[in-house]
Amino acid sequence: MNDEMKISVLVLGAVIIGIVIGASLAQKISGEIKDVSSGINSLETSIKGLDSSIKGVDSSVKEVKTSLAEKELQSFRRDMQENGRRMLSIDYAGKFAKWDAAKKEVDELDKTLQSSANLRSDLSPSIQSFRSTYIPKLKEAADKKDAKNFGTVWTETYNACIACHQGSRASPEAFEILREIGAEVEQLSG
Repeated sequence: MNDEMKISVLVLGAVIIGIVIGASLAQKISGEIKDVSSGINSLETSIKGLDSSIKGVDSSVKEVKTSLAEKELQSFRRDMQENGRRMLSIDYAGKFAKWDAAKKEVDELDKTLQSSANLRSDLSPSIQSFRSTYIPKLKEAADKKDAKNFGTVWTETYNACIACHQGSRASPEAFEILREIGAEVEQLSG
């Protein structure tokens, strides 16, 4: 074999080896591409599942927030009903000169008003203003032990309750409770 032939055989061998190696690499790369593609598909599926889970969590959070808001509203309504009952008890205590009971009821009214303010941040400034204005007046009137003065302060406080409810566009139930208190007071007075 001459040199030219040896070179041709070597070149041919190199080409064949190159083709075999190229085919092997192509297969390997093709397999890796399939693996990567499969991984991407799995990742996409996981992301879709995660997205679905996030939407589920968002929905659950919304339900919890709605439930909490409803419970806070119910608590607020109960507090306001309690405030109404306290106002009636305060009036009774003043009319029957039960000054210690009046002071106790005023303190309890103050606590319930604070609770109401905590439940409704939108109404908190009005409630806090009411507390800082009328609670001290009621306490002072009870300390004076003068039924007529106490009645005047109580009426002023009661009218402020009505004005606050009107200003905040309170529910019809709130006005019904105020009417019931007014009727009880009129019945007691008459």
